[in-house]
Amino acid sequence: MHDPMVLLFDVPLIKLDIWHVEPAGHDAFKVCGYPGRGPRRLMWALRHAPHLRPRWWPYLNVKRWIVDRCDHCGQRFRWKDARYSYQSTDKVWHDVCMSLRHVRSQLDDLTGYVLGTADPNARWRANYRLGELGERIEGGRSTHD
Repeated sequence: MHDPMVLLFDVPLIKLDIWHVEPAGHDAFKVCGYPGRGPRRLMWALRHAPHLRPRWWPYLNVKRWIVDRCDHCGQRFRWKDARYSYQSTDKVWHDVCMSLRHVRSQLDDLTGYVLGTADPNARWRANYRLGELGERIEGGRSTHD
């Protein structure tokens, strides 16, 4: 399945994007069709006004700064802090918290591998990680390089 949202207009001067969202989450252009170019695009947009979603970036930046909290530590983000996330979730993390999350998942995989309780995916990830470490050691490099 593809994204139901399509960028219809972009006004860089005022940092405004206008997106068209297909009804009922259908793939882009399946229900409403293609908007065309030039004046036809504007007429198409007027007919599909209920499906349009504006995105004004200055407002979104302030809103995210006020509302977003790190899922790991619960702290707010500083004004220009980067937010890290996955596509399948709305959760966000600080850089350090995302790194800790990654290391924790690696440790969980390795612990499950040693205890024999790991599922096939965790076993594969543990073997892969152990193989990387073995190559570094055999190559004479420290694991802290």
